[in-house]
Amino acid sequence: MKKLLQNIIRYINITLFKKNLPKKISIYFHEINEAEIKSILEIINYFSKLDYKFVTTEYFEKNIHNDEKLFNFTFDDAFASWIDILEIFKNNNVKATFYLNTIQFTEENQEKFMRDIRIEDKSKLLTKDNLLKIKSFGHEIGAHTHSHLTLSNLNKDKFENEVLKNLEHLRSLDINPKSFAIPFGMRRYILESQKNFLMNNFVVICYGEPGMQFNQTKKIIQRTPWKSEKSFSYNITNLRTDTSLFNNLTKRSGLG
Repeated sequence: MKKLLQNIIRYINITLFKKNLPKKISIYFHEINEAEIKSILEIINYFSKLDYKFVTTEYFEKNIHNDEKLFNFTFDDAFASWIDILEIFKNNNVKATFYLNTIQFTEENQEKFMRDIRIEDKSKLLTKDNLLKIKSFGHEIGAHTHSHLTLSNLNKDKFENEVLKNLEHLRSLDINPKSFAIPFGMRRYILESQKNFLMNNFVVICYGEPGMQFNQTKKIIQRTPWKSEKSFSYNITNLRTDTSLFNNLTKRSGLG
Protein backbone atom coordinates (compact mmCIF):
# COMPACT_ATOMS: atom_id res chain seq x y z
CA MET A 1 0.00 0.00 0.00
CA LYS A 2 2.82 2.42 0.86
CA LYS A 3 4.54 1.78 -2.48
CA LEU A 4 1.26 2.26 -4.36
CA LEU A 5 0.65 5.58 -2.60
CA GLN A 6 4.21 6.74 -3.41
CA ASN A 7 3.68 5.87 -7.09
CA ILE A 8 0.40 7.80 -7.20
CA ILE A 9 2.01 10.86 -5.58
CA ARG A 10 4.94 10.62 -7.99
CA TYR A 11 2.60 10.40 -11.00
CA ILE A 12 0.60 13.46 -9.89
CA ASN A 13 3.71 15.55 -9.30
CA ILE A 14 5.25 14.60 -12.65
CA THR A 15 1.99 15.33 -14.45
CA LEU A 16 1.56 18.75 -12.85
CA PHE A 17 5.09 20.00 -12.22
CA LYS A 18 7.42 18.64 -14.91
CA LYS A 19 9.56 21.41 -16.45
CA ASN A 20 12.62 21.89 -18.61
CA LEU A 21 15.89 20.91 -16.97
CA PRO A 22 17.16 23.52 -14.50
CA LYS A 23 20.41 25.32 -15.33
CA LYS A 24 21.88 24.30 -11.99
CA ILE A 25 21.87 20.55 -11.20
CA SER A 26 23.48 18.81 -8.22
CA ILE A 27 23.25 15.03 -7.78
CA TYR A 28 24.74 12.54 -5.38
CA PHE A 29 25.95 8.95 -5.30
CA HIS A 30 27.25 6.71 -2.55
CA GLU A 31 29.29 3.58 -3.33
CA ILE A 32 30.53 3.22 -6.91
CA ASN A 33 29.96 -0.07 -8.72
CA GLU A 34 29.65 -0.97 -12.40
CA ALA A 35 26.09 0.40 -12.59
CA GLU A 36 27.18 3.75 -11.15
CA ILE A 37 30.14 4.00 -13.53
CA LYS A 38 27.80 3.34 -16.45
CA SER A 39 25.42 6.03 -15.16
CA ILE A 40 28.24 8.54 -14.67
CA LEU A 41 29.50 8.05 -18.23
CA GLU A 42 25.94 8.48 -19.56
CA ILE A 43 25.48 11.64 -17.51
CA ILE A 44 28.75 13.16 -18.72
CA ASN A 45 27.89 12.39 -22.35
CA TYR A 46 24.31 13.68 -22.10
CA PHE A 47 24.97 16.89 -20.20
CA SER A 48 28.15 17.74 -22.12
CA LYS A 49 26.03 17.89 -25.27
CA LEU A 50 23.74 20.33 -23.45
CA ASP A 51 26.75 22.54 -22.60
CA TYR A 52 26.76 21.96 -18.85
CA LYS A 53 30.03 22.53 -17.00
CA PHE A 54 30.96 19.92 -14.34
CA VAL A 55 32.00 21.74 -11.17
CA THR A 56 32.56 21.45 -7.44
CA THR A 57 29.96 22.51 -4.89
CA GLU A 58 32.05 25.57 -4.04
CA TYR A 59 31.99 26.79 -7.66
CA PHE A 60 28.33 25.79 -8.02
CA GLU A 61 27.25 27.88 -5.03
CA LYS A 62 29.33 30.92 -6.00
CA ASN A 63 27.65 31.00 -9.42
CA ILE A 64 24.17 29.91 -8.36
CA HIS A 65 22.37 33.00 -9.68
CA ASN A 66 24.05 33.46 -13.06
CA ASP A 67 22.98 31.89 -16.38
CA GLU A 68 25.84 29.39 -16.59
CA LYS A 69 24.72 25.76 -16.94
CA LEU A 70 26.37 23.89 -14.09
CA PHE A 71 26.36 20.22 -13.10
CA ASN A 72 27.62 19.18 -9.67
CA PHE A 73 28.58 15.53 -9.04
CA THR A 74 28.74 14.74 -5.31
CA PHE A 75 29.49 11.57 -3.35
CA ASP A 76 28.58 10.82 0.28
CA ASP A 77 30.08 8.75 3.11
CA ALA A 78 33.49 7.02 2.78
CA PHE A 79 33.87 4.48 -0.02
CA ALA A 80 37.17 3.20 -1.39
CA SER A 81 35.42 2.67 -4.74
CA TRP A 82 35.45 6.42 -5.36
CA ILE A 83 39.00 5.92 -6.62
CA ASP A 84 37.56 4.05 -9.61
CA ILE A 85 36.10 7.21 -11.16
CA LEU A 86 39.06 9.55 -10.84
CA GLU A 87 40.54 8.80 -14.27
CA ILE A 88 37.08 9.03 -15.87
CA PHE A 89 36.62 12.48 -14.35
CA LYS A 90 40.13 13.57 -15.35
CA ASN A 91 39.61 12.48 -18.96
CA ASN A 92 36.30 14.35 -19.17
CA ASN A 93 37.30 17.57 -17.38
CA VAL A 94 34.96 16.89 -14.46
CA LYS A 95 35.44 18.32 -10.98
CA ALA A 96 33.33 16.89 -8.15
CA THR A 97 32.81 17.10 -4.39
CA PHE A 98 33.22 14.20 -1.97
CA TYR A 99 31.44 14.44 1.40
CA LEU A 100 33.39 12.45 3.90
CA ASN A 101 32.79 10.80 7.25
CA THR A 102 35.95 10.19 9.28
CA ILE A 103 35.25 7.49 11.87
CA GLN A 104 37.00 4.96 9.60
CA PHE A 105 40.28 6.78 10.27
CA THR A 106 40.06 5.91 13.99
CA GLU A 107 40.08 2.87 16.28
CA GLU A 108 36.46 3.55 17.31
CA ASN A 109 33.80 0.87 16.87
CA GLN A 110 32.55 1.17 13.29
CA GLU A 111 29.82 -1.48 13.21
CA LYS A 112 26.89 0.96 13.28
CA PHE A 113 28.57 3.23 10.75
CA MET A 114 29.10 0.33 8.36
CA ARG A 115 25.46 -0.74 8.76
CA ASP A 116 24.28 2.79 8.07
CA ILE A 117 26.25 3.05 4.83
CA ARG A 118 25.40 -0.57 3.94
CA ILE A 119 28.75 -2.27 3.69
CA GLU A 120 30.05 -5.35 5.50
CA ASP A 121 33.73 -5.35 4.56
CA LYS A 122 36.10 -2.76 6.07
CA SER A 123 38.27 -3.00 2.98
CA LYS A 124 35.54 -1.05 1.17
CA LEU A 125 36.07 1.98 3.40
CA LEU A 126 38.06 4.94 2.13
CA THR A 127 41.57 5.25 3.57
CA LYS A 128 43.58 8.40 4.21
CA ASP A 129 45.73 7.58 1.18
CA ASN A 130 42.57 7.26 -0.95
CA LEU A 131 41.37 10.63 0.31
CA LEU A 132 44.64 12.37 -0.45
CA LYS A 133 44.61 10.88 -3.93
CA ILE A 134 41.11 12.31 -4.54
CA LYS A 135 42.35 15.69 -3.34
CA SER A 136 45.40 15.48 -5.63
CA PHE A 137 43.06 15.21 -8.63
CA GLY A 138 41.68 18.66 -7.78
CA HIS A 139 38.33 17.61 -6.34
CA GLU A 140 36.65 19.31 -3.39
CA ILE A 141 36.39 17.52 -0.04
CA GLY A 142 33.37 18.36 2.09
CA ALA A 143 32.26 17.46 5.62
CA HIS A 144 29.59 14.85 6.42
CA THR A 145 29.90 14.38 10.22
CA HIS A 146 32.28 12.02 11.97
CA SER A 147 30.12 8.88 12.15
CA HIS A 148 26.98 9.49 10.04
CA LEU A 149 24.39 9.73 12.80
CA THR A 150 20.88 11.12 12.39
CA LEU A 151 21.46 14.69 13.52
CA SER A 152 17.91 15.43 14.66
CA ASN A 153 18.27 12.66 17.28
CA LEU A 154 21.32 14.25 18.91
CA ASN A 155 21.52 16.69 21.77
CA LYS A 156 23.51 19.91 21.33
CA ASP A 157 26.82 18.58 22.65
CA LYS A 158 26.70 15.32 20.72
CA PHE A 159 25.74 17.11 17.51
CA GLU A 160 28.51 19.67 17.77
CA ASN A 161 31.02 16.95 18.61
CA GLU A 162 30.02 15.03 15.46
CA VAL A 163 30.68 18.09 13.32
CA LEU A 164 33.81 19.36 15.03
CA LYS A 165 35.49 15.95 15.25
CA ASN A 166 34.85 15.52 11.51
CA LEU A 167 36.52 18.88 10.86
CA GLU A 168 39.43 18.05 13.17
CA HIS A 169 40.28 14.85 11.25
CA LEU A 170 39.99 16.53 7.86
CA ARG A 171 42.05 19.56 8.90
CA SER A 172 44.78 17.24 10.19
CA LEU A 173 45.16 16.19 6.54
CA ASP A 174 45.37 19.82 5.39
CA ILE A 175 41.74 19.79 4.19
CA ASN A 176 39.53 22.70 5.20
CA PRO A 177 35.94 21.92 4.09
CA LYS A 178 33.80 24.80 2.89
CA SER A 179 30.62 22.75 2.51
CA PHE A 180 28.67 20.23 4.58
CA ALA A 181 26.23 17.51 3.45
CA ILE A 182 23.54 16.42 5.90
CA PRO A 183 23.51 12.67 6.62
CA PHE A 184 20.36 11.05 5.17
CA GLY A 185 19.68 14.27 3.28
CA MET A 186 16.11 15.21 4.17
CA ARG A 187 15.22 18.39 6.06
CA ARG A 188 13.39 16.42 8.72
CA TYR A 189 16.75 15.00 9.85
CA ILE A 190 18.13 18.34 11.02
CA LEU A 191 16.90 20.82 13.64
CA GLU A 192 16.79 24.56 13.05
CA SER A 193 19.34 25.19 15.81
CA GLN A 194 21.67 22.64 14.18
CA LYS A 195 21.24 24.31 10.81
CA ASN A 196 22.23 27.65 12.36
CA PHE A 197 25.39 26.07 13.82
CA LEU A 198 26.31 24.68 10.41
CA MET A 199 25.65 28.02 8.70
CA ASN A 200 28.18 29.59 11.07
CA ASN A 201 30.84 26.97 10.31
CA PHE A 202 30.45 26.35 6.57
CA VAL A 203 29.89 28.38 3.43
CA VAL A 204 27.41 25.86 2.00
CA ILE A 205 24.95 23.29 3.40
CA CYS A 206 23.77 20.50 1.10
CA TYR A 207 20.49 18.64 1.37
CA GLY A 208 19.56 15.48 -0.52
CA GLU A 209 15.85 15.89 -1.10
CA PRO A 210 14.46 14.80 -4.51
CA GLY A 211 12.26 17.36 -6.24
CA MET A 212 13.86 20.47 -4.75
CA GLN A 213 16.43 21.19 -7.48
CA PHE A 214 14.52 24.23 -8.77
CA ASN A 215 15.02 25.90 -5.38
CA GLN A 216 18.78 26.49 -5.29
CA THR A 217 19.93 29.45 -3.18
CA LYS A 218 23.13 30.93 -1.83
CA LYS A 219 24.43 28.77 1.06
CA ILE A 220 21.77 26.04 0.56
CA ILE A 221 22.25 23.49 -2.25
CA GLN A 222 19.51 21.00 -3.08
CA ARG A 223 20.88 17.70 -4.39
CA THR A 224 18.99 14.90 -6.12
CA PRO A 225 19.95 11.23 -5.66
CA TRP A 226 20.83 9.49 -8.91
CA LYS A 227 19.32 6.00 -8.84
CA SER A 228 21.49 3.78 -11.02
CA GLU A 229 19.09 0.86 -10.60
CA LYS A 230 16.49 2.94 -12.47
CA SER A 231 16.54 3.97 -16.13
CA PHE A 232 18.29 7.09 -17.39
CA SER A 233 14.93 8.58 -18.39
CA TYR A 234 13.55 7.94 -14.88
CA ASN A 235 16.39 10.00 -13.40
CA ILE A 236 16.03 12.77 -15.98
CA THR A 237 12.32 12.97 -15.16
CA ASN A 238 13.25 13.40 -11.49
CA LEU A 239 15.55 16.28 -12.41
CA ARG A 240 12.80 17.92 -14.47
CA THR A 241 10.08 17.69 -11.80
CA ASP A 242 9.62 20.41 -9.19
CA THR A 243 7.90 18.91 -6.14
CA SER A 244 8.83 21.73 -3.76
CA LEU A 245 5.19 22.46 -2.94
CA PHE A 246 4.59 18.87 -1.81
CA ASN A 247 7.97 18.66 -0.06
CA ASN A 248 7.44 21.88 1.87
CA LEU A 249 3.99 20.79 3.03
CA THR A 250 4.92 17.24 4.05
CA LYS A 251 8.73 17.24 4.59
CA ARG A 252 8.68 14.20 2.30
CA SER A 253 9.74 13.89 -1.34
CA GLY A 254 7.03 14.01 -3.98
CA LEU A 255 9.12 11.71 -6.16
CA GLY A 256 9.22 8.71 -3.84
